[in-house]
Amino acid sequence: MQEAQSKQLRRHAWWWFLAAGALVIIVFLVVTAPVRHLFSPVLAACATVMILVGVRWHRPRPSRSWYLFAAGMGLFTVADATFGAFQVAGTPVPFPTPADVLYLAAYPCFAAGLISLMAAWGSGVRWGAVLDAGIITLGMSTLAWAFIVMPYLRSHLSELPLAVSLAYPLADLLLLGMAAKLVFVSGIRLPAFGLFTLWVGATLIADALYYSTLATTGAPIAADVSYALWMASYLLLGAGALHPSMAGTTRLVSHGQERLSAARMTVLTLPALLGPALLIADVGGLRGQPMDAVAIASIVAALTVLLVVRIMLLARFAEAQADQARARARMAEDALGRQTSLQQQLTHQAFHDPLTGLPNRALFFEQLEHALRRPAAAQTTVLLLIDLDRFKDINDSLGHPVGDELLITVGQRLLGAARRNDTVARMGGDEFAVLADDLKETPAETYAQRFLDRFKEPFALSGPRSVFITASIGVVATGPTTFHDALRDADIALYAAKERGRNRAELFEPAMSLAQQSHARIAQDLRHALPRNELAVHYQPVIHLPTGQVTGVEALLRWERGGRSPTPPEVFVPVAEETSLIRPIGAWVLREACRHGRHWHETVPKAGALSVAVNVSGRQLKDHSFLDTVRQVLNETGFPPASLVLEITESTLVTDAETTSAHIRALRDLGVRISIDDFGTGYSSLAYLRDLPADIVKIDQSFVLQGSSHANTSLVQAILRIGHALDLDVIAEGIETPHQAERLHSLGCPHGQGFYYAPPMAPQALEAYLTTQAILTPSSSHP
Repeated sequence: MQEAQSKQLRRHAWWWFLAAGALVIIVFLVVTAPVRHLFSPVLAACATVMILVGVRWHRPRPSRSWYLFAAGMGLFTVADATFGAFQVAGTPVPFPTPADVLYLAAYPCFAAGLISLMAAWGSGVRWGAVLDAGIITLGMSTLAWAFIVMPYLRSHLSELPLAVSLAYPLADLLLLGMAAKLVFVSGIRLPAFGLFTLWVGATLIADALYYSTLATTGAPIAADVSYALWMASYLLLGAGALHPSMAGTTRLVSHGQERLSAARMTVLTLPALLGPALLIADVGGLRGQPMDAVAIASIVAALTVLLVVRIMLLARFAEAQADQARARARMAEDALGRQTSLQQQLTHQAFHDPLTGLPNRALFFEQLEHALRRPAAAQTTVLLLIDLDRFKDINDSLGHPVGDELLITVGQRLLGAARRNDTVARMGGDEFAVLADDLKETPAETYAQRFLDRFKEPFALSGPRSVFITASIGVVATGPTTFHDALRDADIALYAAKERGRNRAELFEPAMSLAQQSHARIAQDLRHALPRNELAVHYQPVIHLPTGQVTGVEALLRWERGGRSPTPPEVFVPVAEETSLIRPIGAWVLREACRHGRHWHETVPKAGALSVAVNVSGRQLKDHSFLDTVRQVLNETGFPPASLVLEITESTLVTDAETTSAHIRALRDLGVRISIDDFGTGYSSLAYLRDLPADIVKIDQSFVLQGSSHANTSLVQAILRIGHALDLDVIAEGIETPHQAERLHSLGCPHGQGFYYAPPMAPQALEAYLTTQAILTPSSSHP
C-alpha cells in the first residue's frame, strides 16, 4: 500500500509543485507589502530542493548536468534572498551588489549543465545544429545591441557598473545559444524536456524585458511581470526535474535530421532579418551612430557567413543523400535480382526434393491431378508407388549418409527407367512415385517390371562399397475419379506387394481394397480390445523330454472380437506392431503372465520352479521404457525374475544389434532370462549366438516338421552342439507326433513343446493340468 502511494506521489509531484508555485506567484502579484519580495528566493530554494529530489527519485545517468542546474538555482536563491532583503528593509539597492555576482555566476553553471547534458547523449559535433544555434544567437544579438548594449554604452555609467550591465545580455546570449543547440540536436520529445525548454524561455524573456527597459529608461518597466516570469522559470525547472520522464533526458539520442523543415527555415530566417530591419527602421538613431551601425552590420555579416556555410552544409548533405539514394537504388536493383533468383530457387525447392533433386510430393500431386482430368486418363495413365525393401536396415547398419547416397542413386536409376515425359518423384523417406501418361501400347505390369529390373544390379556407392536392395511396387492402371483415390489404391497395391514377399509389383484390384478395409477394421477394433476385456492369455506347457515333466509354459495371446470367432494371432499381432498397439498390449500380457505365474508357484504342487515365457516384439524391446515396465511388473506381482523368460525372435536380435544387445543385457541384469525364438530361420544365426546375451534357444518348428532327412537332422544336431558348447538351454517347438518327439529325444534335445503334449490352455485349465499331471505321459512309446 505504501509503495503504491509512493509511486502515485512521484507520478504527480511535478504537477502539484507547479500548482502550488502558481498560487505563490498570484499572491505575489496581488500583495503589495515588501515581504512579497521574499517569495522569489523561497521558490528558488524550493526549485533547488526539487531538482535534488528528482535526481534521487529518477536517478538519471549521468546526473552531473542536473547537479549543475541545482548549483545554478542555488546561486539564484542566495542572490534573490540578498536582493529581497534590500527590498524588505526599504533600503535603496546599490548597483552592482553581491547579488549581481551570484546571478552572473549562475549562468556558467546553467551553460555547463547544458553542455554536460548534450555530452551525455554521445551525439558528437552536429555542425548543422551548431550553425543553426549560432544564427539564432547572432540574430537575437542585434536586438540585444539595439535595446540593451547601445543604451548602456551611451549612458554615463562607470566601468564596473557598465561591465556588470553588459554581462547580463552576454550571459543570456550564451544560455540562448546552448539551449538552441540542444533543441536542434534532439528536438522536444519528453515532457520533462519541454518543461526544461520553457524554463530557458521564461528566463530569457524576463531578462530581456527587465534589462531592456532598465537600459532605455533608467528604471525597469513592469518589473512585477519580470519577477513573475523569473519565479515561473524556477517552477518550470523544478517541475521538469520532478517529472518521471526526467530520467530520459540524459539518454536522448539525436534525431540526426540535417534537412531543414519549413518551421526551422522560418526560425532561422527571422533572426537574420532583424539587423537589416533595425537599420531600416533606424531604431534609436542607429544610422546616425557609425559605431552602432558598424556593430549591426558586423553582426549581419557574420550571420550571412553562417547562412552561407549552412547552405553549403545543406548542399553537401543533399549530395550525400543523393549518393545514398543512388546507392540504395543500386542495392534495390541488386536485391531485386537476388530476390528474383531466390524466388526461382525457392520455387524449385518448394516443388523438388532437396536430396535427390526429383519432384517432391506437392509437384507430383499437382501433375497427377492434372493428368487425371483428361478424358482419356482412365485408359492411358499409370501410377507406380515404389518403396525400398528393408531400407531401414541400410540406415541402421551402414549409417544415414550411406542411406542418403543410396536414395540419390536409386533416384537416378528410376529416371533411367522412365520415359522422357514421365514424372519420377520422391514422396518422402524411401518411397518414390512414377507417373506415366499416354501409356497406350505397354501393359502396366510390363512398365512396372522395367523399374524392378533396375534393382537387379548392386548400387555402387562412394568408395569400394556396393549395396544390394530390392523394391516393392504398387501399380494403378485404371482411372480413379480423384488423385486421392489413385494414391490410396497405389498404396493398397504396394502393401499387397510387401505382404506377398517384397521385390515384386502388384497391380491394384478391387479385392485388395476389401483386404485393406479388413486390415483397418482389425486395427480399429484392436484399439478397444483391452478396455472391452476381449484379450486373453493362454499357456502351452514346455516339457522336459527325458522325464516328461512340465518345466515351464509359454504365454500366448488370444483375441475374441465382440462374440465373433477368435482372430488368429498371425492376423492381429502384425497389425498391433504396425499401429504401436503392441506396447500397451504387450505390457498387459507381461503383467498377466507374471500374475498367473506367481499364483501357480503358490498354489500348485511342484510348480515352484515353473518358468513363464512371454513373447516380446521388436518395438517393445527398442522402447527405452520397456526395462522400467518389466521392473515395475516384477515388483507389483512379486514374480521371481529368474522364472521370467522373454522370448525374442532372431530377426529382432540382429536388427540394430548394438541397441538390442544393450537392452537385453539390462534385462538380464534384472535376473530375467532371454530366449531366442524361431532360431535357425535366417541371418546366419549360428554366428550371432556367440555374441548375443541369450540363455535359451528355441529350434523353429520348420526343422521339427521337415522330418528326419539327413540334412535336417544335421542342422538340428549342429544347433544342439553349439547350444551345449555355449551353455544354452534348447527347446524344440511344434512337436505334433510321437515320432518327432522320439527323434528329438534321441538327438539329445532336452526340452520341447507342441500339440503332441498339450495345446495352449486357459489359466484355469492349465492349473488343473499342472495339478493332476505332474508327469506327462501322452504315449506309451515315449519314455
